[in-house]
Amino acid sequence: MPETPEEIILPEAATERTLAGEARRFPALLQLGLLACLLVLLFAGLVGPYIWKNQIPVVPTTAILPVPANTPALAIIPTISALPLQARAVYVYDVATSRALYEKNPDRVLPLASITKLMTTLVAHNLIADDTNIRIPEAAMQVQSGSGLTAGEVMTHEALQSYAMMASSNDAAYSLAAAAGALLTDSTNNLGTFVAAMNITADDLGLSSLKFYNATGLDLSTTEAGAYGSARDVTFLLEHILKSAPSLLLTTTESNNRIYNATGAYHEAENTNPTIKKIPNLLGSKTGYTELAGGNLTIVFDAGFNRPIIITVLGSSFDDRFTDVLQLVAAVQRALGTANEAANQ
Repeated sequence: MPETPEEIILPEAATERTLAGEARRFPALLQLGLLACLLVLLFAGLVGPYIWKNQIPVVPTTAILPVPANTPALAIIPTISALPLQARAVYVYDVATSRALYEKNPDRVLPLASITKLMTTLVAHNLIADDTNIRIPEAAMQVQSGSGLTAGEVMTHEALQSYAMMASSNDAAYSLAAAAGALLTDSTNNLGTFVAAMNITADDLGLSSLKFYNATGLDLSTTEAGAYGSARDVTFLLEHILKSAPSLLLTTTESNNRIYNATGAYHEAENTNPTIKKIPNLLGSKTGYTELAGGNLTIVFDAGFNRPIIITVLGSSFDDRFTDVLQLVAAVQRALGTANEAANQ
């Protein structure tokens, strides 16, 4: 372990839109070679860090964790009746019992917008140490964002990760992807390589509906989104992060924070979810919004006594995604209360 954080110096990169196009047009032989190399690297980069850093086994997305002896049986939460939700797709999932509590078009594939950053930060997390210094590339300035990062600014991986997750900073996500992509290839197509790694990771986790074309989730055009997926698979991705890399979610439960760079200057970060204080025992949250996607939101909260519930809504409006989720949180609480009363009778 070096005494000082390692610094990744990034080569010049093309715009994200161009790289996304190139990633989908690799010649067949080059693509096969790239994927073979990435599988080897990702096995060491994804599986190894989980075991080394967390000292836990890799748990399949839909697996039920072992229940300690003498643990009281969990109350079975009844499914939730239909609600007047604006979202086009909804999935509510009880992690402890691996049961769906509410479904509305759960497998419909829709644009993800910035929910994409769940996968971006997951892959970067498993390839780059938290204290690694990353220099913001000039190309990041071409990405739509209002977070105020500047080209040449140096920030730790952990700081950029927090900025990308909490404030949904697109230039932070771009910088993470470029830095991690540089570790996977010696070409100039760092972004294309990283996006390929995101898709391989989705396949490895069995989340077949998730398809990524860039690292931010920004729309590529007026007709093509930067990422797609179903509410069910987004839920299982969040479940995987909750179990294997919960530190990624920590700052998403805060209303605001200061994100510092290497010189001690800081950026004020505001959570893109204004309702976090209205959700009891919030464990994690990620918003998403673009013109194509509409309003997206996925959250996980503890309904009580280590009972994580994940709620994902896709294709709502900018404001209604929040009211949709709050309706579902309240419905889960009512259903759990009913289940607990029945169990105690």
